[in-house]
Amino acid sequence: MADKAQKFEPPNPLGRKIRKTGGPSPEQAILRALNAAEDLIDNYQGWAVDDLTALWKAYEDSRNGGSPRQILKMFEIAHSIRGEGGSFGFQLISTIGDSLCKFLEGRKKLTGPESEVVKVHILAMRAVFKQDLKGPQPAMERELRQLLALLRERMG
Repeated sequence: MADKAQKFEPPNPLGRKIRKTGGPSPEQAILRALNAAEDLIDNYQGWAVDDLTALWKAYEDSRNGGSPRQILKMFEIAHSIRGEGGSFGFQLISTIGDSLCKFLEGRKKLTGPESEVVKVHILAMRAVFKQDLKGPQPAMERELRQLLALLRERMG
């Protein structure tokens, strides 16, 4: 008793929501997208200040060894900064954020010297942002990456 296969057509609710005619021209749609991107870039500076402020507060709260929760919070903020920095043209902030994430990953507490490594990362991010070092900076990024890797290795 072989059953015949039946073709099943799932409903397409999205197709009912899309207009078939009218709407913006391709040029208008591109201009709208570019304007939205510019608004996001303008807002990034506020987000970056908020993120760096939150990261500094989390660092200060963890200076006496910190709890795993505080260290995880710093990791999450650094991870966010790492992703946003590159998206909005601050590649150096992404590089520093990546280094800080690598340093914090898996740590349960921070010794005094380890806490200073975190501080160096945060101050470096603040300096990049304050100096508005946007865009590719290949020589500086290479040197920064090497110095931060060396710093992380020394702390173990």
